Amino acid sequence: MAVTGAGKTRLKLKKLERLVEKYTGEANRRNGEDIVRLAKVLIPVGEDVEDDGHERAKITGTANADGSYLIDFGPKSKVIEGDRGPRPFVNPALSASRKRRKGRARRAINKAAKEASSG
Repeated sequence: MAVTGAGKTRLKLKKLERLVEKYTGEANRRNGEDIVRLAKVLIPVGEDVEDDGHERAKITGTANADGSYLIDFGPKSKVIEGDRGPRPFVNPALSASRKRRKGRARRAINKAAKEASSG
């Protein structure tokens, strides 16, 4: 028995794979930028030697070619957390943006699925 329509389904799945990578990569970049922005606001100022908040500039993010986003919270995160401490500007930034990040990822997947199925 021959299967009909498998070629179209296979093409749609390949298209879906490309679109998911595209849209989730963009969502990951935006999520990473949000976390960096929040961490820069939440970093404790006045606990450094210069007392000017210069540690904010050391919190950086880098978008990678595979769609991931690497966040470096700077050397202050290690000093503050010690072994496994509370990380007063890392964990709140993650928890404050959790719903927004999940929603953005969900919308990216839905957008890719709709676009792949429509054409």
